[in-house]
Amino acid sequence: MENTVAKFQALRLQRFYLAQLNYAITYVVIGAAWLAGQYNASATMAASHVLLGVGLQGALFGIFKSGFNLRFKDPSLTSPQIVIAMLLLTYLLGFSGEFRGSLIMVYPIILMFGVFQLSRRAFLSHAGLALILYGLLILFNIFHDTSTEALSAHLLEWFVLACFMGWLSFFCSYIRELRERLQRRHNVLKTHQTTLRGMMGQLQSLADTDSLTGLVNRRYFLSEAERRITLLTPGQHLGIALIDLDNFKKINDLNGHAAGDEVLQGFARVALNNLRDEDMVARFGGEEFVLLLDNSDLAALHQCVERIRICFAQTCFKSTGNEVYCTLSAGLNLLGPGDSLEKVLNQADLALYRAKHNGRDRCEVYDEAYA
Repeated sequence: MENTVAKFQALRLQRFYLAQLNYAITYVVIGAAWLAGQYNASATMAASHVLLGVGLQGALFGIFKSGFNLRFKDPSLTSPQIVIAMLLLTYLLGFSGEFRGSLIMVYPIILMFGVFQLSRRAFLSHAGLALILYGLLILFNIFHDTSTEALSAHLLEWFVLACFMGWLSFFCSYIRELRERLQRRHNVLKTHQTTLRGMMGQLQSLADTDSLTGLVNRRYFLSEAERRITLLTPGQHLGIALIDLDNFKKINDLNGHAAGDEVLQGFARVALNNLRDEDMVARFGGEEFVLLLDNSDLAALHQCVERIRICFAQTCFKSTGNEVYCTLSAGLNLLGPGDSLEKVLNQADLALYRAKHNGRDRCEVYDEAYA
C-alpha cells in the first residue's frame, strides 16, 4: 500500500515539474515583453509577476513534498493549480501591450493540464472562469482607458477564446472519458487474468496432489526430488524412505473401502505431524508412500521414520464402528549429489522388501550385502 502511494505521489510531482516549464516560459515572455516595450509597467512590477509565481509554486511544492496533498479529495490539486495559473496569467495580461491577443491562448494551455483529472462539468467551470477573468480585464481596461485597442477587437478576442475554450472542454473531457473507459477495460482484463491465474494454480494443484490424502502425488515427488538433488553440495544428503502399509488389502476386505480410505488419510496426518516444513511426503501409489528428508543422515532418517511408525501403529480408526489398527514397513536409503533417483528408489524398495520379509512393522536400511 505504501509503495502504491509513493508511486502515485512521484507521478504527481512529475506533473508538477512539467507545469513549471510553462511558468519558466512565462517568465521569459515577461522579460522579453519588458525589453521590447510591450510591458506597460515598471521593471519592479514585472519582477512582481515572477516573484508571485515562484512563491505560489514553492508553496505547492511544499504541500506535495510534505504529503499534505493526500488529505484532499484530489491529491493532484488539479483545480487549485489551474485556478492559480489563470489568475497569474490574467495579472500578466493586465500589463501586456499589443501582443495580449497572442497571450490569451495560454488559457487553453492551462486548461489542458486537467485533461486526465477533470470531468466535463469541471472543464466547463474552469473554461468559464477563464472567460470571466478575461472579460473583467476588458471591462477594467475600458473604464480606466488603459487599452489602445478598440472595444470590438477586445470582444472578438473574447469570442475567439470562448469558442476555443468550449471546444477544448468537450475534447479534453472526451479524452478523459476515453481514458476511463480504457482503464475499466484494463481492470476487467486484469481481473480475468487474476481469475485465470487462480484457476491455473488450482489445476496445477489438482495435477500435483492426491485427492484422497491431500499429499503430493508420485509425479510431483519425482520432479521435486530431482530438483533437490541438483541443489546438493558435496557432503550433503537427502534421506529417502519407501513406506508400505502392512496387510492393507485385508483391511479393505474385512472393513470396506471406507475404512481403507480412513487409514490412508490417517497415515498422511501422522506423517505430516512428524515432519519438518522442508521435508516432503507423497503418496506413491495405492498404500505405498515415500518420504524425502532434507539435509539428513541415516541416523536422523531412521529416527524420523521410527517415530512415524510407532505413532501410526498406535492410531485407532473407528469410522466403520470397528477398531482398526494398521502398521507400516519402510525401506531407508540416502541420496547424495549426482545420485540416480531411480537407482536409490530401487535400493529403498529392496530394503522395504527385507522389512516385509522380516516380519513387517519395522524399518530396514539398504545394505549392499543384502542386494
